[in-house]
Amino acid sequence: MRYRVRRIAPGSLSKFGCVLGALVSFFPSLLLACCGLLLVGGLHRLLEGWQQVEIHLLGQTIPVDVVTLLDLEPALRTATILDGLSWSMAVATVAIGCAVGGIVFLVVSNLGGWLYNLVAALSGGLEVELEEARGPRRGKR
Repeated sequence: MRYRVRRIAPGSLSKFGCVLGALVSFFPSLLLACCGLLLVGGLHRLLEGWQQVEIHLLGQTIPVDVVTLLDLEPALRTATILDGLSWSMAVATVAIGCAVGGIVFLVVSNLGGWLYNLVAALSGGLEVELEEARGPRRGKR
């Protein structure tokens, strides 16, 4: 049996592209979220450690607050807030990454479908030859 694909429906192509994009971008988004968690946590600990630095000079111990000295209090406050919201930020990063991936794949698949429909209108589309499937083989090893 021969069939010809003359047109691809944009609605089904949109759903397929969106779901495929969300699935494909899940693991990169998860990796990005985990890296963000590590980065924010490390930065927070680093800046907190810089608040109590001691310099030993000529037998004297001089306490130095490097955060205040370098005017890094806003960075420390931001790192503290982000570290406190780390898991919700990770979930939001994964959700936003999947949504962006879904939208990108939706747009690309719609452009591809539009291009296929245009070319199929000029050339008649793809011909597909199908063969009836027989039942599953049993007991053969």
